[in-house]
Amino acid sequence: MKRCPKCSRTYTTNTQKFCTHDGVVLEGVEVGSETIRIEPASVDDDAPTKAISRELVTGDFDPLKTVMSRPDGTVAGRPRNTQDLSPPSTTLQPTPPRPPAPQSGSDQGSQIPLQSSAPVPPRQSSPSAPTMALTGSGPITASAPVPEPQQQTQTQSAPLPQQPSAAPQRKKKSRLPLVLGILVVLLVLGAGLGVAAYLFGPKIVSALQARRSTPEPSPVPTKEPTPNIANTPNDVAQKDTNVATEPPPYSPPADAVEFVNSKQNLDSKLAEHYLDFSFYYPNRWQKDPGAGVPGAANFAKVERRLPPDFTQENFAVGWYSSAGSAEADRSVFPTLAAKLSAQFEKSFPGYSKVSESETKVGVYDGYEFRFEGMSRNTSKGDLKLWGRLIFLPPVNGGKNGVTLLMLATSLAPELKSVDDVGVKGELPMMLASFRFGKK
Repeated sequence: MKRCPKCSRTYTTNTQKFCTHDGVVLEGVEVGSETIRIEPASVDDDAPTKAISRELVTGDFDPLKTVMSRPDGTVAGRPRNTQDLSPPSTTLQPTPPRPPAPQSGSDQGSQIPLQSSAPVPPRQSSPSAPTMALTGSGPITASAPVPEPQQQTQTQSAPLPQQPSAAPQRKKKSRLPLVLGILVVLLVLGAGLGVAAYLFGPKIVSALQARRSTPEPSPVPTKEPTPNIANTPNDVAQKDTNVATEPPPYSPPADAVEFVNSKQNLDSKLAEHYLDFSFYYPNRWQKDPGAGVPGAANFAKVERRLPPDFTQENFAVGWYSSAGSAEADRSVFPTLAAKLSAQFEKSFPGYSKVSESETKVGVYDGYEFRFEGMSRNTSKGDLKLWGRLIFLPPVNGGKNGVTLLMLATSLAPELKSVDDVGVKGELPMMLASFRFGKK
């Protein structure tokens, strides 16, 4: 049995290869486990096609199982060659249509769609073309040249992609209107400026001339007072400097004693480097009788003692050669500090210099260095020693400056370090009351 894969019609003639309805290559169909073949000798080509009823199938039959295979000698349909548009050389023989075999209602309801093992491409033909069957196994073509309308359609639609190139190009706009517009705007602006100059120009010119002719009232030299030649800016600055360097008066406490330096009884270096100064110290302090006398190294020396002869705080005033001002002496202060520090190192056991910097005593600018030392094996035990030495340049341009030496020990209960010297205890009175000049 053979079956058309397109319209599902079946044919019992084994020698038939094409469907009489649509010309598609027929496929062999196996029913059950056996294939019913009809020998070519028993087939009459002119006999009508008869449908084989499924009632002829005997044995156990399972309608849900379908065994598909291609019988030997079955030729599969070849794909249609769409490139060859010329009529094939194979002679076409029209096959008379055979009426389909009548099928009963029961057979139609129980018929199971069959599938081929190899799909056959559907035939592309016009519905109106007559059904033609090929005697050979070549490609199937219609009697009418079907591809010609497609070729014509393609020929008509081919120029479509060339439409953009065939479209007329946009013409470049001329810049002449823009240039003319700019010229018109410039002419209008120029005309407006000319009219404004014509209307307001004379008024502006007359106003400027009137302003130039009117004298300004501010620079009237005859009405200004004559400047005071005595009060020049330099003199004013000098007066301000004097006021700033002039220390305020000191109000001493009731038990304070004033020391005023005197040139009497001085000789040698002290007489050569003498200068006037004064300060206050507490009455309970003791004045050193070896200072301020011939051969002495200090103008004055006072001390706060702990009986019998232990020093708590000490204040001494000496001298140094000055260049005349703090600015001039600033460059030599480090050298002077290094020289005196070397002398103290020989006098105090365990000596070390702690710091060195500029400082102030009241309103006077100065320079100082601080040091520490030890006094060992005393009846009070080992005592710590703290000291400060301050260089104060003269304020009147002289050649002599003073040195202020302050010493303190750990016997002074108010002092705990070198930073407390001249800040705590009773030494601050001497620094606050120190003044250059005569009394």
